[in-house]
Amino acid sequence: MQYNRVFRTLALALIFSLLAAIAATPALAANASLSPTSGAVGTAVTVKGNSFEPATAVFIYFSGDSALVGADITDLEAYEQVAAEASDDTGHILIYFDVPEKLDGEDVTSGTYYVYTSYTEEGEILTTDTFTVVGTSISISGTSGYVGDTVTVSGTRFAASSNVTIYFDSTSVGTTSTDDDGTFDDVTFNVPSSYRGSHTIKAQDASDNYATATFAVGQKITIAPTSGGSGIAMTVTGTGFSASKPVTIKYNATAVTTTPASINTDAKGSFTASFIVPTGLAGTYAVEASDGTNSASANYTMAINITISTITSAASPGHVGMSVTISGTGFQPDSKINITYASVPIAVATTSSDYTGAFSATFKIPKSEHGNHTITASDGTNTMQASFVIESTAPATPKLVLPPSDEKAKSRAFLDWENVTKDVNNADELSTPVTYDLQIASDADFTNTVLEKTELTTSGYTLLKGETLKSTKKEAPYYWRVRAVDAASNAGDWTSSRTFYVGGSDWGLYCLIGAGVLLIFFLGFWAGRKSKSSEYY
Repeated sequence: MQYNRVFRTLALALIFSLLAAIAATPALAANASLSPTSGAVGTAVTVKGNSFEPATAVFIYFSGDSALVGADITDLEAYEQVAAEASDDTGHILIYFDVPEKLDGEDVTSGTYYVYTSYTEEGEILTTDTFTVVGTSISISGTSGYVGDTVTVSGTRFAASSNVTIYFDSTSVGTTSTDDDGTFDDVTFNVPSSYRGSHTIKAQDASDNYATATFAVGQKITIAPTSGGSGIAMTVTGTGFSASKPVTIKYNATAVTTTPASINTDAKGSFTASFIVPTGLAGTYAVEASDGTNSASANYTMAINITISTITSAASPGHVGMSVTISGTGFQPDSKINITYASVPIAVATTSSDYTGAFSATFKIPKSEHGNHTITASDGTNTMQASFVIESTAPATPKLVLPPSDEKAKSRAFLDWENVTKDVNNADELSTPVTYDLQIASDADFTNTVLEKTELTTSGYTLLKGETLKSTKKEAPYYWRVRAVDAASNAGDWTSSRTFYVGGSDWGLYCLIGAGVLLIFFLGFWAGRKSKSSEYY
């Protein structure tokens, strides 16, 4: 019995000790976690927690201000209640909320924010967790390209109605403004001069909110011209190469002599140089530039080409008789080259191309009308043309000499005028020789022309036997005039007309002269006979 009392006493003591220990153990603190822990405005967030008072309302707050457990929600400067829901019978919570757009009227932008729990509205803070808002973001139309390419930038979740500046690295390349939702669309810029590799595109608003994207610049070259013949200067422009590096240029896989002789990229990987296109057959050839690590190429189309030694135009024309040298490249090698001139082709030269398809020939511009003409070179397969302009300056007006005005002339009259020459010292007046047009009419308007001669090579003319003029009275004379025409068919002004008349038939005069001669002969013969008769007596 004594043992039983002792056992009961120990058991009771143990029970009371356990009850006291349980009473002395504090309740577990509430705890919570977020999923996800970062995201943009509007992101759905799950708050999961335990050790809350069972079946008790739990309020969720979102704030940009940091606070410790035990502080009051009202201690925060800006906060927003985003959810409220009761814990279950075991003290667990599973509550959802969306990241708000504003806190006390201010935009929620990128940065660190805090999520708090409380048992009462604006009460004591039970738990605290952090949430990172990915506020601003931009999208670009492409992530790689070349200097000069167009890039389009759009952005969201920036400050509302704010100015935004777009930067390529540290260079401002554009500006825009956001709308009421902090969004901007389709700001375009051209990639500025920059070296090969990755670069940063940044959009930044007036509140210093910004977002970035990466753009990779590659190397390229452009050539000008992209087609033509040999012997012309080609300009090569390179961008996107390594900075401050020596550059070599090759044409058709062969290094060329450039201007400047030594080429280096600048601090932004750009360069400009030129070289003379070598002689070659028609075709496509690669132009390549390399900085030793990076290279780029462009194609040049070698076409058949001709050049003439003197470039003419309406403002600076050539002339008949001018010596012209025509040169060509890209033709068939070792081929006969025929060169013709004018719209109705006149063969002016024949030569042969060399093994590279190049040729050269010299000829004089033949007699042809003023204006535009075509010089053509052909190897039978390839044909190329160039323009040549003949001057249009007319020669001076001649001065009439004989017969004097209103004087009598023979029926086969001799008409004379002063010679006209084009000034050989004037490049606009060299289409020689000069010829003359002559007209004789029976009226002052030259509507009734009785004689017309063209292309007279001397400054005078005697009517031929078949051109004898009829006798006229002085009151009804003949009218005549002259003009000068050069080898380019430039006709000068007609002279003022002169008049002359033709007397009786020249045959009557000849008869009178003949009768006079016979009379003198007869008188002489008679005088001689009479003298002999006197001797007999």
